[in-house]
Amino acid sequence: MPQSQRKLPADSELAQAVGVLARAQQDAVWDRTQAGNKLTSHLREHFPSYLAAVGHRREGIFHPIARALLASAPTPRQAAKLTRAQLRALLKKAGRKNTIDREVERLHTALRVPQMRHLPLVEEAMGRQALALLRQLEAACTSADDLAEATVQAFEAHADAEIITSFPGLGPLSGARVLAEIGDDRARFADARGLKAYAGSAPVTRASGKSVSVAARRVKNQRLAGVGYM
Repeated sequence: MPQSQRKLPADSELAQAVGVLARAQQDAVWDRTQAGNKLTSHLREHFPSYLAAVGHRREGIFHPIARALLASAPTPRQAAKLTRAQLRALLKKAGRKNTIDREVERLHTALRVPQMRHLPLVEEAMGRQALALLRQLEAACTSADDLAEATVQAFEAHADAEIITSFPGLGPLSGARVLAEIGDDRARFADARGLKAYAGSAPVTRASGKSVSVAARRVKNQRLAGVGYM
């Protein structure tokens, strides 16, 4: 019987599903990062005061408030015209609940900081480009979030989820990536050293005569190494 028609054990089938979702979610995160970098690069030459206004948050332009703000005012001229009432409504729509008045005052001041400006028609055109790049970022953020939710849900249903997440630093999403890359076959790796080599955490020692060198392993599973870095 072909492999595709065999009935797999529940956990093995679930592990494969986790693998598909975890890799897709990681690809979506990479797409999100790429989209964010493109938008940031564009805004540096078009709207640097916006980047300064939203840069105090760890998420930067990926934060829902930052994206909602740019969607409402993609040019310096439009941003400078935002009233306190408009900023307050924008913050509430984006999910802000605490210290709204203080944030309104901060944004109201930050968006009026003088900066080098393009000619009006050029500024308008660059604003349209910023919106196009923002739409790409929004789509990537939505994909990453939706896939993350599906990945965690599938991973937590697997019997090995509790074991994997018992390791320090591994949560449901990073644990799902570990399961996706190593699988649930206990006989896959002969020992811990084999798994470390596969993940790239075991160094390579080269010896020739009296010369000995220890270097990082370059041939490895990049996705699993990425989880280790996290």
